Amino acid sequence: MPMKVLNNIHCRFALCAILSIAFSSCTKPERVLDLQGHRGARGLAPENTIAGFQKALEFPLLSTLELDVCISKDGKVVLSHEPWMNAEICGLDSGLIAENSMAYNLYEMTLDSIQSYDCGSHVLPNFPEQVSHPSFKPSLAQLFEYLSSRNKPWPNLNIETKSKRSRDNTFHPSPHRFASLLAAEILEANEAYPEADLLNKVTVQSFDSRTLREFLRMHIGVKLCLLSEQDGDAEAQMDKMGFPVDIYSPEHSLVTRELLSWCHFRGIRVIPWTVNDLARMQELIDMGVDGLISDYPNKFSLLVY
Repeated sequence: MPMKVLNNIHCRFALCAILSIAFSSCTKPERVLDLQGHRGARGLAPENTIAGFQKALEFPLLSTLELDVCISKDGKVVLSHEPWMNAEICGLDSGLIAENSMAYNLYEMTLDSIQSYDCGSHVLPNFPEQVSHPSFKPSLAQLFEYLSSRNKPWPNLNIETKSKRSRDNTFHPSPHRFASLLAAEILEANEAYPEADLLNKVTVQSFDSRTLREFLRMHIGVKLCLLSEQDGDAEAQMDKMGFPVDIYSPEHSLVTRELLSWCHFRGIRVIPWTVNDLARMQELIDMGVDGLISDYPNKFSLLVY
């Protein structure tokens, strides 16, 4: 074979090799989003219940269970969005309770008393796809037991402390005691379920920066998330707090490209709440958010990223 032909062949092989390396080095890494089921799967099943979390975990793209916690009279961490019985969904055998009132303050009720109420049989009016299921408000310890019983990898857990200054020592304990009770249950579960790698899976989130500050002082290793509903100025909020968080979670209408740039430059992930419209979910993903919190985890499979 003439030398000129050999040289041409060698050049072609070399060019192909160079192009192959160039294309492989330009390939983007797979994008990983933290897709969270709000209160389990509130749009499909009773919120903050074992049945709701079970439903949420049916969707393989879900990575995190988002949940709310309050404190009972006997110091147990209870899953509930309100620190009282919600008159829209909670009742006894005789029917729904009459109204939200101090008579149903969870901080004045023991765990046994709280769990005598059914908070799953009545569907929330704004969620027509929700399927009722008789359910009580579980304790955090009972959620841990359920997740262990599945014999499957544990999801991440995004735990919101339901506290505010005006309710201190009325609907919940002081921030220090609230955080201490929650931390104790997390640490106990971390020992009981070593397979869960729980400290790496838990995020504690709150609108109340005081409970986040208490967790920061404990140095137990869980991630911290600041929730925001009216002000998307993350810089001002964290300056006021005195420390940066791992995750910033604004109401989804507050997300802007400027907010994303500010947070990402500082290594802070942005995961907005609560996004139920598919078009808006896709828009936020295209903007560059790091995850979504939604009442409808069944919609995650329809997203493109």
